[in-house]
Amino acid sequence: MQPHCTRAEFDAVVELLARAFVDDPFWRWLCRPEDFQVRLRRGMAAQLRHLALPGRVDHIPGVGAALWSPPGQWRLGLWQQLRFLPDFAAITGLTRLPGRLGGIQHIQQLHPKRPHWYLQVLGVAPDQQGRGHARRLLAPVLALCDRDRHGAFLETCEPDNLPLYRRFGFEVIREDRVTADGPPIWLMWRPPPL
Repeated sequence: MQPHCTRAEFDAVVELLARAFVDDPFWRWLCRPEDFQVRLRRGMAAQLRHLALPGRVDHIPGVGAALWSPPGQWRLGLWQQLRFLPDFAAITGLTRLPGRLGGIQHIQQLHPKRPHWYLQVLGVAPDQQGRGHARRLLAPVLALCDRDRHGAFLETCEPDNLPLYRRFGFEVIREDRVTADGPPIWLMWRPPPL
């Protein structure tokens, strides 16, 4: 397990995450359907480059990855948003861009105000699922949460993920929709230890 991603590993992590999220309702909503696979890979590369690499990437080569933002670092500043915009427009398509940006902004407003680690993405390759890899990918940061008494937060649009995250102490704190025409989304919180 590695808590970083080198330049040489970047493309492999992107490909792995694109395989893991090929049927994900959020990414299906976000990406323009034409050339979906290309847009999904670009989305994962942009997420990794602009959001995760300033934070923490735990990955098991060929198996899976967890992309985290440490407390206080999940929100992008104006300069970071501007750097992300060309990728975001390519992912969504220009005509869908305003609605997709509005959906992202809506979800960001629902983040807990307390300091927390933010799990941006947890992806395990389809042929590796059900083998305990999620535990291996989540354990290092959840141990930091416990040590430093921080909460952990995530969103998922996949209802099948809810039992998995509950096993690690996350509970649903809100159910919403990304947008009126978007998928349902569950916001989950793992409280800090008492």
